[in-house]
Amino acid sequence: MTLAQIRAKWDQRYAARVAEGLVLEPNPLVTRFRDRIRGGWMLDAACGLGSGIAGAVDRVDRAVGVDLSGRALRAARQQWGAHPKITWLQADVAAMPWKPGCFALVCAFGFTDWNFLRKVPQLLRPGGLFLYQGFAERQLAVKPNLDPAWTSTPQRVAALSGQWQVLTAEESDTAPYRVSFAALRPESES
Repeated sequence: MTLAQIRAKWDQRYAARVAEGLVLEPNPLVTRFRDRIRGGWMLDAACGLGSGIAGAVDRVDRAVGVDLSGRALRAARQQWGAHPKITWLQADVAAMPWKPGCFALVCAFGFTDWNFLRKVPQLLRPGGLFLYQGFAERQLAVKPNLDPAWTSTPQRVAALSGQWQVLTAEESDTAPYRVSFAALRPESES
């Protein structure tokens, strides 16, 4: 699929969600680990309507929401108005040239792009928080058309972060099967 086709697919999905009157709720993982968010810049990767931002914007200095879908970003902008802490960017977050250590928080919810996820350890500053939620491999039994490349296991996500302090690495017991992961980058790495 080309980037334009992927963008069109997500624009269609978000148009349907917005038409249903979707109400933005903070992602539960952000809510669960709010006390670990202490200022700095945050990245909500493939942000959609901004469920990561919704739970953390009051705890960070600046929030950057990046998504391919212009439809999702238009809806997010409408919902948030001209919020002074939020920047919305329509782009492929995995292809963006972020500076190492520029984020205190990186969220990736429903976004299992392994090229991007492998970059997360370099994107976080020491003491930074990584929050991830995506489909578990078990979800393939429920949804056989799901691309296996977009699934994960708690162990595979944990392997990205090496010796970080893992706060949670779990898989849900009911469908839709999801992996939830949270980890802190150490203040100093030896």
